[in-house]
Amino acid sequence: MSLRARAIAVGVSILLMLGVGHAQDETIQKMVGSWQGKVDVRDEPERTLVIKSVALEGGQWIANIDYGTTGKSVNALQARIERQGGAPTLMFASSTTNKVELQLISERELRGLLKVSDGTGSWVARKMTLQKTSDKP
Repeated sequence: MSLRARAIAVGVSILLMLGVGHAQDETIQKMVGSWQGKVDVRDEPERTLVIKSVALEGGQWIANIDYGTTGKSVNALQARIERQGGAPTLMFASSTTNKVELQLISERELRGLLKVSDGTGSWVARKMTLQKTSDKP
């Protein structure tokens, strides 16, 4: 392969990588906004999530969020965003005994689990679905 052909191949590869990265950025950026929905628990099932911002820090997507029971005070937290099965998944601990994993199903729906520690080292999973109520945090 000539030097010119190699240079073109490298240039095309870089452009393709930038394009894929940009597409991933757009998908993750679409998570920013206000979300409300329910978790499968008996008491206080309504939940509010506000994804205030997302940023790539050291190769890891980090989200600044507010999360809590709807109508009560929310907690300011940080969450990780990872790709699982191609879709972005938001993961955070809401307390020492609860953790949340929510996958972006569509631009307007997050679906996943609230995992509650049972005190023996195992986790009990409760289904959670949130709908986007606003594109603004």
